[in-house]
Amino acid sequence: MTTGLWLLLYGAALAWLSPTLLRRLTKSGVSPQMGVAAWLTAIAATLIAWVIAVVLIGLAAVDGVLGTSAVTLCLELFGLSEHGGLPGLSGSIALTIVGISALIVFLLRTSRSVTQLRSRSREHANEVLLVGRRTARPGVVVVDAQRSAAYCVSGRPPAIVVTSAAWSSLASSELSAVLAHEQAHIAGRHHQLLMVLRAMAAALPRLPLMQQSALTVAELLEMCADDAAARRHGADPILGGLLAMAEPHHTIPAEGLAAANTAVAARAMRLAQPARGRAKWSQRLILALSMSLMLSAPALIELLCHH
Repeated sequence: MTTGLWLLLYGAALAWLSPTLLRRLTKSGVSPQMGVAAWLTAIAATLIAWVIAVVLIGLAAVDGVLGTSAVTLCLELFGLSEHGGLPGLSGSIALTIVGISALIVFLLRTSRSVTQLRSRSREHANEVLLVGRRTARPGVVVVDAQRSAAYCVSGRPPAIVVTSAAWSSLASSELSAVLAHEQAHIAGRHHQLLMVLRAMAAALPRLPLMQQSALTVAELLEMCADDAAARRHGADPILGGLLAMAEPHHTIPAEGLAAANTAVAARAMRLAQPARGRAKWSQRLILALSMSLMLSAPALIELLCHH
């Protein structure tokens, strides 16, 4: 029972305190892939800690109902007496019911939001493939618009949308780099990942970890796509294309991932002044240690609670 209570507190600490630390560690984008992994690890560790806590408390409640042992909440670790006003059996049953109910509501809301986001994305992809002008590049269509923009949407098949202004104004190398950026989003299934994160944020709107992860991971995925394009075409073409399309007040569909619509200044800075090898390895080491600590903490709690 004690382990379950401490796991509940550990999950809460991750959910409310880890976003500030993770934001500081990943905002520079020195290692965006590791940054994405760190945010996902924090989410996974939080949910796992809470699920295990509910399971342990539920098992204790069942054990108490069956009368095989005396169940208490072991509140001494919190500075309270086990003979206080909250009976152990009724408390464990209440916590179990609340935990299971919250989990069911979270899963239903998340599933419903993901379904809606996927449906809108597929509809948009089908629409642009119908109304846009096909190009010699597979999956790339041009739509008439006076502003330079490029974005991609997932679907069956996915589509990369380029406005006529961008198609005609970007240099050949810049256009190729921008298309490589969008292709990296599709190949990396970035849309699907963001759909899940945004659905979780909608399901738990008051949880800082969910809200911040949806925003920060979107920025990091743009940096991952920038790096993929830079490896194929060099940093200058993708930087030039990014700056050429960076227009204020330009609206991209919510289901789309646009090359020049998220964290443009930070991405331009890291492309113009790439981090050195030592800085990258240092960042990766710090993030790896952070992820290891987040995942190993439940085992440490279990060890301490049984000694």
